[in-house]
Amino acid sequence: MLTLGVHSGWTDAGAAVFDDYALLAAVPLARLTGMPRDGGRLPVEAIAECLDIAGIRSDEIGALCLSAGVFPGRYFGHLSLPRRLGRGLRQLFGRDAPISLGDELRRHGQATSALLNLPVLLDDLGLNRNIPVHVYRDHAAQALLALAEAEWDSGLIFVADEAGCSAQVLKYGRLAALFDDETELPADAFTPGRLLALCVDVLGLPDAAALFALAAHGEPMLGQAFLAHLRVDGAGRIQADFAAEGGAQRWLRRLAQDQPPALVAASLHFALLSLFSQAIAGLMQRHDLRHLALGGSLFADPRLVHMIGQATQPAGLSLYPLASGAALPLGGVLDMLLQRDGPAAWLHRRAPLAQAAWGRDYTVDIDPVLGNAGCRLVSHDPASAAAALLNAGKLVACYAGRACGAEGGAARVVLFAGDNPGAAALANQRLERPGWLPPAVYVARVGLGLLCPGLDLAQAQGGIAALPAPRWQQNLHAALLPDGLVVPVAVDPQSHPLLADLLSAYAGLSALPALLGLPLQAGFAPPADAPAEALQILQDGRVDYIVTDSAVWERGA
Repeated sequence: MLTLGVHSGWTDAGAAVFDDYALLAAVPLARLTGMPRDGGRLPVEAIAECLDIAGIRSDEIGALCLSAGVFPGRYFGHLSLPRRLGRGLRQLFGRDAPISLGDELRRHGQATSALLNLPVLLDDLGLNRNIPVHVYRDHAAQALLALAEAEWDSGLIFVADEAGCSAQVLKYGRLAALFDDETELPADAFTPGRLLALCVDVLGLPDAAALFALAAHGEPMLGQAFLAHLRVDGAGRIQADFAAEGGAQRWLRRLAQDQPPALVAASLHFALLSLFSQAIAGLMQRHDLRHLALGGSLFADPRLVHMIGQATQPAGLSLYPLASGAALPLGGVLDMLLQRDGPAAWLHRRAPLAQAAWGRDYTVDIDPVLGNAGCRLVSHDPASAAAALLNAGKLVACYAGRACGAEGGAARVVLFAGDNPGAAALANQRLERPGWLPPAVYVARVGLGLLCPGLDLAQAQGGIAALPAPRWQQNLHAALLPDGLVVPVAVDPQSHPLLADLLSAYAGLSALPALLGLPLQAGFAPPADAPAEALQILQDGRVDYIVTDSAVWERGA
């Protein structure tokens, strides 16, 4: 069955299309509009792009999965007369705002069909009125994305994001919810995720990823100050209380005043590590569980996940590295499939999605675009030529096939050698990104055991930091975090043949098993995907060369 997943949140709106359990296409709205983390409406452009990539018509869709996001007021038929009149007046003055389905569900406690005018919505999307419509919650989607990466059938699934935390137990073929802050806490309840968002704002950082990266360069001297207002209760929930301080925002601004941002970030990181480790270890012990799956934006820091693993010592640890909400449509479809098929069949048919292809295949387009723009062809032997350039200290963008995930993954990556300690800072500078943002370490699957002994392939997807073997540490200076960790990504030769060949050629020249990589992205704009976007990065001098499946290119005269 063809299923359309849609996320219409205030940020990170997007869509995805599945054929049963197989992902056909996924598109964040930001990729099409150029607006970072675009949202606040139905992502109709992303829906159309997904259908086009998948080569299907809208009337072929057999089911629709919607997040409890925001929708135009015309889709809500339950609004009281005063609310309808108020919205009508705001529309006259151009101030109308979409309505949050999640807020309405919380307020009225009714079924979605009693709140949304589904026939009108389906008509507007060009879908059949008779198809089933499934509404999913963010925590459910995030939990199943993480569980899809696991190879075990019994364990704890723990999710943490701005809305709070949730915990589920998978045991004896059943999935049981322990708690879910998203549905059980008031909308204005303060959570660790909201404290993180507040800290990002107070420190003037672009996003949570920047805060996590900055935390690696500070000392957690204020960690106990955070923990004085946060605790884990007997059920494993994390509680926050800043009432005596006049609210969290006032308290945090006082705490951060005249303090180095890295110190504040490291202190919050220390508090989150302590809280999550305590909560997760307690739940695993109470329910006699040995495996752990982590989901949600608060686990988008590979270093934090590594430390939680060290503290809780699970027999198996998996996660879907979800730094934004862009992957929620994928998790929403997984949630619908779980409801349809039941846990046993779902677990048997699940497939990992962390490295799945999302976007359009531009393989045949990229070389003509570069050539017609006046770029100079350097070589028709892409892997060997690019490896030689990397060995000479050049910055090379790898552009091949379909982008993987919201950031492009191994198909859209800026590569450089890691033996120069300042290489990452220089690469970030050219890409107009903070110098302390860490690169990933791309390594061939066959070389993962040599680079990071004890790390399995399921964990080497860029979401979990690891300690490299001592013999390689001096060759990875630019990727080493202050505590000696790196973020490894194992490259599958079947999924990414160009990068796998490039790694092999580079190892033959340098005897080093890995290359460092940053997203193909200028500043904090959406990552480049279309050939014209990659061309612009080359023409702006942000990289020295682009390697494709067919050739190596540099800027023309």
